[in-house]
Amino acid sequence: MNVFKKITKVRPGVWLRSSLIAGLSLVLVLAMTGCGKTASSSETITVATKGFAESDILANAIALLIENDTKLKTKITTLDNNLLWEAIQAGKVDTYVEYTGTALLNILKEKPEYDPQKAYDIVKEKLKEKNQIEVLEQIGFNDTYALVLRKEIAEKLNIKTTSELAAQAGDIVFGTSQEFLKREDTWPLVQKVYNPKFKEIKTIQNNALAYKAIEQGLIDVTDVYTTDSKIPISNFVVLEDDKHVFVPYFAIPVIREETLKQHPELKDVINKLAGKIDDAEMQKLNGEVEQKQRPAVDVAKEWLKNEGLIK
Repeated sequence: MNVFKKITKVRPGVWLRSSLIAGLSLVLVLAMTGCGKTASSSETITVATKGFAESDILANAIALLIENDTKLKTKITTLDNNLLWEAIQAGKVDTYVEYTGTALLNILKEKPEYDPQKAYDIVKEKLKEKNQIEVLEQIGFNDTYALVLRKEIAEKLNIKTTSELAAQAGDIVFGTSQEFLKREDTWPLVQKVYNPKFKEIKTIQNNALAYKAIEQGLIDVTDVYTTDSKIPISNFVVLEDDKHVFVPYFAIPVIREETLKQHPELKDVINKLAGKIDDAEMQKLNGEVEQKQRPAVDVAKEWLKNEGLIK
């Protein structure tokens, strides 16, 4: 049995929102199913989001590109992971942005693959073969896990990698959630590969509280998602996962084969996002939504204009 079978990557702090989305999404999927038409049976392309800032921004970016470059109309729908996957297979959603790690482990039930290119190649081949879903070019950023260290200590001890942290962990306090400690793809792997002997490990309810604990000097190290909007404005540095214990979660637009047959121009349109957003850029875009409370559509439109992708 694959120990990663039940793993689902969801940002901390969005569980409640995800539950609400799941309930609303179920109603939406049933309503969509009842209409008797597939999403691509008309000139309207249905773009889905998973309902958090990053996914909202990317869904809007795809929709804006399609409407700018083609005569097609778009609509955006919000669905949680499981319902979204059911919806695209049922033809109720045409395209959305998935993550290589989520597709590999949760959708395809494959073994963990830590090489980013191999993970992408497996996902691209298997989704097409098994599900008739095309994987387009990678957008560029990798929303995976990383450890962060209080900047003062990182500079004092010249620590830039997780290996260097592990070698000097004796006076360092680690704070993290029970979820991170228990998940098979996080702390157990860190222990096995890096074997850090921290002075103390404190359990903290969520990332927001962990960030405050670092600011207050109560802990020195915690875990983050690498596109978290608080990274640029926090007093810590992201450590390189130099032994690659965390599965890569590169963002990949996916689209139904049937939709591409009807509208082959969409491949080039959506691939305009390829390689355009790195981790730091995604942190900033997420910050516009999460920290400044701007609508995702406005953030997406501004970014596309700055990149010269739309007028």
